Amino acid sequence: MYALYTFLYALGLCAYAPRTLWALVRGGRYADGLAQRLGQVPPELREMKPGAVWIHAVSVGEVHAARGLMCHLREMLPGAPMLLSTTTSTGQSLAARSGADAHFYCPLDLPGAVGSFLDALQPQALLLVETEIWPNMVRACMEREVSVAVVNGRLSATSLSRYRWLGQWWRNVMNQVSVICARTPREAARFRALGIPSERVFTTGNLKADAAVLASPVETRQALADVLNLGAEDELLVAGCTMPEEEDLVLQAFSKAREVRPDIRLLLAPRHPERFDQVAAKVTAAGWRCRRRSGDGPDGAEVLLLDTIGELPVAYGLGIASFVGGSMVPTGGHNLLEPAVYGQPVLFGPHMENFAALAEEFLQAGAATVVRNADELADAWMTLLSDEEQREEMGSRARKVAFRDATAGRRTARVLSAFLS
Repeated sequence: MYALYTFLYALGLCAYAPRTLWALVRGGRYADGLAQRLGQVPPELREMKPGAVWIHAVSVGEVHAARGLMCHLREMLPGAPMLLSTTTSTGQSLAARSGADAHFYCPLDLPGAVGSFLDALQPQALLLVETEIWPNMVRACMEREVSVAVVNGRLSATSLSRYRWLGQWWRNVMNQVSVICARTPREAARFRALGIPSERVFTTGNLKADAAVLASPVETRQALADVLNLGAEDELLVAGCTMPEEEDLVLQAFSKAREVRPDIRLLLAPRHPERFDQVAAKVTAAGWRCRRRSGDGPDGAEVLLLDTIGELPVAYGLGIASFVGGSMVPTGGHNLLEPAVYGQPVLFGPHMENFAALAEEFLQAGAATVVRNADELADAWMTLLSDEEQREEMGSRARKVAFRDATAGRRTARVLSAFLS
């Protein structure tokens, strides 16, 4: 079955290769990106001492989660190097500032590529953030007696159905995982439903809540405010992780919100960096002045564009109410905890499939509002702007939800240190 999986995986890579190669060449990432993905281990990694903890985090959100966990692992596993791999280039950019001892692109799930990294690194454990489970990688770890754990484990009902469809083979893959630290009791139950023994499954909370708490001290937020020329009296709406077509809806809603508060400003943070220029053009076309985080634009601009990677958790802390994007269009939504930890009311669209349990928790707590279009987003913003008491009450509830998981990193690290020792 592994041979069939590897054949189909390689076939998929061949179909996707032209697009990937073009992206790597155009972005100037050909040498490190492609070579490492194909199994070429960077010289600095070959010099690392054995016994490291290899953490694989796909992209920006998972890297934020890993940062919070690493702080606690260093305390409980002193002397063990922390290595961080990612799949995306944006993840690499943030990994470089994560505090990891080394960072690199994760090899493709081909036996040779994975094996070369494992043989060079000789880690004591591989930690997979969320549910990034690659069969050949897990099998290669088992062959080398490297422990595998899933941390911040996320498993939706849809994913559970898909894994069940794969039958006994997938159960065998999952049973090679030594421990699973799930975010919620519901997700822990789903992992057990895959046939994983109960003694290997723990509910440890959401690492992204922990990372959000750790990531943004007041001094960091003030530094960003200074760059954006935001004064203490300025009030800001934030729209984070926006996707194509969402910026148009947000700008329409912002226009209506200014009817209630003419001096309110908007910070836009597109999800993908390759769209920064496009979104800046949209802002100008809508009739607003635009100032970019990179420094381009007038000081008094109505719309601020966050055209950097990794600063969104900080930017949320500058707002009074936030919309979390990827949710008014069908892309599954993004992390609600980042704005909530600052005591802000949270707004999101109906497409929160990737964070369904968390979205439900926010709604049940009265800490969030679902907005389906520009008009509903405008109405929600106008209500919050005109009713400070309601805004503060919703924000307080949102903060309580976020801080329920504020110790997730320490709980996860305790479970990991126990099973590693």
